[in-house]
Amino acid sequence: MVSAARLLWEAVSHSSIAAQTLRVLDELLVALMLVEILDNVRISIRSHVLVTEPVLVIGLIASIRRMLVISLELAPSPNQAHGRLRAGAGFFRASMIELGQLGLLVLALVFSIALLRRYPIVAREVQA
Repeated sequence: MVSAARLLWEAVSHSSIAAQTLRVLDELLVALMLVEILDNVRISIRSHVLVTEPVLVIGLIASIRRMLVISLELAPSPNQAHGRLRAGAGFFRASMIELGQLGLLVLALVFSIALLRRYPIVAREVQA
């Protein structure tokens, strides 16, 4: 969070907010993922049960983060003429395939989270 705030402050003070948007967004989403992971570990330690929904939320955040990073990498920078890509058609094709796969993963994760909320898993006591 501190690193993202520092990057944002530098970008605003140097008037390069457009160039630093990707790095700031990436830093903030990584921080959010770490907070979710630590919260899941804390809950698991207290209850002695692994809760699945936070793990799915972490996967959802990671997938969306990657989709945003790919989209911003493909976006034309101000230095490029008329939005031509930095790399060739192979890079663009690979990025589109990855975006499609990530889109399917996001849909699967959202569906899984919806199912877990609709049909919650009831913890059973183990008899020794």
